[in-house]
Amino acid sequence: MAAGRCDSAVVVANAGQRLAPGEALGPMVIGGCQQKAGRFDLAFATYTAFANQYPRARRVAAVRALAQLALRTQATQTAKLALARESTLTASAPEPSTVAVLPLTIAGDSTLQPLSRGLAELMVSDLAMVRSLRLLERVQIGALLDEMKLGQSGRADPSTAARVGRLLRAERMVQGVAAITQNGAVRMSATVVRGDGNVRSGAQANGTFKQLLDLEKQLVFGLATELGIQLTEAERQRILRQGPKNLAAFLAYSNGLEALDRSDYRTAAGAFSAAQRADPTFQAAAQQKQVAEAAPAVAATPGDVVAVAQAVEQIVPPPESAAEGALKQVTVDVSATIGDAVGQNSISSTLSNPTPESQGISSVVQATGIIRIIFRRP
Repeated sequence: MAAGRCDSAVVVANAGQRLAPGEALGPMVIGGCQQKAGRFDLAFATYTAFANQYPRARRVAAVRALAQLALRTQATQTAKLALARESTLTASAPEPSTVAVLPLTIAGDSTLQPLSRGLAELMVSDLAMVRSLRLLERVQIGALLDEMKLGQSGRADPSTAARVGRLLRAERMVQGVAAITQNGAVRMSATVVRGDGNVRSGAQANGTFKQLLDLEKQLVFGLATELGIQLTEAERQRILRQGPKNLAAFLAYSNGLEALDRSDYRTAAGAFSAAQRADPTFQAAAQQKQVAEAAPAVAATPGDVVAVAQAVEQIVPPPESAAEGALKQVTVDVSATIGDAVGQNSISSTLSNPTPESQGISSVVQATGIIRIIFRRP
């Protein structure tokens, strides 16, 4: 019965989206139903597609926060299942053209450890500009490393990278090391590791701390060569254009990522705000700031779409006014929600004939609930 109600809810939400495509309540309902069915990967895709298409829509902050929490829940579930089925996964062929970038090993100034995450995310964003590559999300990789209880030293081992690649079904892994001191030289290197353990000679970039952002671009161009890719001029220019232009903004952004990963949303929001002030063109900082500001309200009001939307609007002002949508009131009550799942270290789930899908794994979380939708034409 619950599944039937969710089916009806999705039909109504889709109808509402056709009338008001920029209204966030529609994808919030659809994503909520997908989460209720245990398909956090589909929910993430639903939320992300809306946020990308309507980046300045009213309530987009709530949608971005839901996407981030869905991604983290899916990543944790996938990591647990991957380790449980490691013998099966290691015999499976990797996904073609899939690349995973491990957090970089930072040597030198201990206060710069957040750059491990920041540089990895920047490299992922740059390599994603190459149309022939499929990059795995940093959160997916981090969840698996956490489940494997790998510290920074363990990540630098090529055999460990190969194992991580097999578990993620990534064709190639990128391992990076950065020796960084704020008042001295910076030496960055990265190698490409295949699932069979084969290591290709890596790319290098050397310079000063002030040149860090330029050095990262050099490293990415070198990695493209090691990956056997001849960049087009258009791809090269897209890589050069994207990302932060201010080093202080990037340092603050890296601090924000570290805080976000430990669910310290207040600290994360402050760091992303500082990054945005230092570089107003840094779109990723603005988007992550929305996530950090909205996430506590999303987690505190799980399952109720209207309550989530209203709570977030009190915290995060909309980027611009938008027409009221056709969906005037939507309430989704589910017992296994994204807020419940993320708020716990372990996730209670029932696996039903798991088959490789998405990142090689499909899972179903049992849930029950009621969905009520009132749809009024404007």
